[in-house]
Amino acid sequence: MQHRGGRATPRHPRGDRQVAAALRTAGAAPRTAGEGGDAMNPNHSRYADWDSAYVLGALSPGERREYEEHLETCDACRRSVAELSPMPGLLARLSADRAEALLDESDVAPSSPSPALLDAVRREGRRRGIRRTRTRIVLAAAAAVVVIAAVAVPLALTRPVADRQSVAFETIVDVPVTASAVLTPVEWGTRIELDCTYDVPPGEDASAQDWPYALVVIDREGRSTEVSTWRATPGSTARLEAGSALSVDEIASLEIRAVASGDVLMRGVTG
Repeated sequence: MQHRGGRATPRHPRGDRQVAAALRTAGAAPRTAGEGGDAMNPNHSRYADWDSAYVLGALSPGERREYEEHLETCDACRRSVAELSPMPGLLARLSADRAEALLDESDVAPSSPSPALLDAVRREGRRRGIRRTRTRIVLAAAAAVVVIAAVAVPLALTRPVADRQSVAFETIVDVPVTASAVLTPVEWGTRIELDCTYDVPPGEDASAQDWPYALVVIDREGRSTEVSTWRATPGSTARLEAGSALSVDEIASLEIRAVASGDVLMRGVTG
C-alpha cells in the first residue's frame, strides 16, 4: 500500500482515468446473435471481483491492461465499473483526521464508514438507479475507508504498493528488444512483472523465427536464478509474471538471456 504524508485526501490519479475509459466504451461490446441480454465474456468469472480494485487504481499495470481488454467484451463488468465509479469521489470526502484515526486502529477489525459517507453512497445509488448493487458499494466503501489517507486506495491487499520498484533494462548486445519490469514485495519474496517487446527491424519478416529467452535474477552476492522463460517473436510483446524468494532489497539486477547460448542480452539494475 502506498502511504503518503500530508493532510489532504487525494484521489488516485490513475483510477479516474481508468473509469472514464471504461465508461466511454460502455455499450460497445458485441452481442451474440439473437440474444437480448448482455454480452458476457466467457472468462467473466475470472474478472468478476476486479471491478473495485480497478476503480480505486489498485491493479498492477499488467492487470490493468488485462482487465481493460476484458471490459471491451463484457457488458456485466463494464456495468459494474460504471456503478462503482462514484466511489473515489465519495471516499475523498473523508477527512484526513478520520483516515489517520482509522489507520491507528489497524490492530482491530475495520470500522464501518461514517453515516455521512453511507448516506452519500445511498443517494448516489438512488440517483443512478443501481439499487441492486447498493450493498456491494457500501461494503467496498467500508473496506477502502481504512486506507483512504493514501493516494492509492487498494483493495488488492496481497502486496504493499509503497515499495514497488520499476526497473529499466539496458541493451548489452545489439538486439531490437525493449523491456521494463516492476518489482513488488510480497510475503513470500518478490513478484516480478516484465514487459518485453521484440521490435520488427526494417526489412525483417514479422513472422520470422522466434527465440527462447530467460529472465534471470541476480542477488547481491552475484548468484543467479532463472525465474521464467518465453519465446520472443518479432513484432510481439511478452507480458509475464514471475516470482523470487529474494526480497526486493536482495535483488541486485535482472537479466534477459538467450536460452540457447546463455548470453546476456539486456540488464536492468535495481535501485
